[in-house]
Amino acid sequence: MEEVPPISVVHCSCGLVFVTPQPPRQTLERAYEEAYYRPWEKQVALRSKIWQQRLARVETFVSPPGRLLDVGCGTGAFLEVAEERGWDVTGTEFSAYAVKAAEARRFRVFKGEVWEAKFPAEAFDVVTCWHVIEHVADPKRVMEEIYRVLRPGGLLFLATPNVADHIFRAAYIIARRRRPVFYEPDEREVHLFNFSEQTLRALATAVHFQVVEVGFDRGAAAERGKRAVNELAYLWYRLTGINWGMALELVCRRPDRRS
Repeated sequence: MEEVPPISVVHCSCGLVFVTPQPPRQTLERAYEEAYYRPWEKQVALRSKIWQQRLARVETFVSPPGRLLDVGCGTGAFLEVAEERGWDVTGTEFSAYAVKAAEARRFRVFKGEVWEAKFPAEAFDVVTCWHVIEHVADPKRVMEEIYRVLRPGGLLFLATPNVADHIFRAAYIIARRRRPVFYEPDEREVHLFNFSEQTLRALATAVHFQVVEVGFDRGAAAERGKRAVNELAYLWYRLTGINWGMALELVCRRPDRRS
């Protein structure tokens, strides 16, 4: 049997943090089955509030009706909130378990990577991607496909963990007396990439998006303790403009053809 090389965490001089070699696709698919979603069952009310807040954020830029694609839609919780507001919703999802759950709620969901869905070009007015890009094997390809399926002038809303989450890391060390790590083979959350504000902005511009803003993601945590730490980081952000919160929020636009 061929020996599998150990996985290493690489800290690039550009600020990007990633793992190499990546786990095989079959391993990643198994990571997001029923056991992954079970802890969220106790957080339904809190997560519903987060989805409402996320949609309100989207609607500060664009109002329904419109065609919305949620990349990495999970069991369809955000799709449900968006549909209730009048959006025509579609999802993609890597997890067979989550796809089945979303389809049971009668949502259109493609199982697999977003580029494997082969949506028509310029098919959507809005694409959302909430805490998904850090899990994917090829973030640039995901962003290229999102660009392709957005109409000119369409908007992408994306959230992802912040590699500069210094306040959370300090709280973690105090609580657990050890430093948090970027990757552990048996952890529930398999993060293959970790972005800073600079690397997230660079990813967007590399595929020709116009960055509207890179800011603070207040929906990064549902659990009470983590949420309190993130709110402390948000206060720091408001006072200083420095984002040491748990996650980043990217808003960017596919340029209009007249631009």
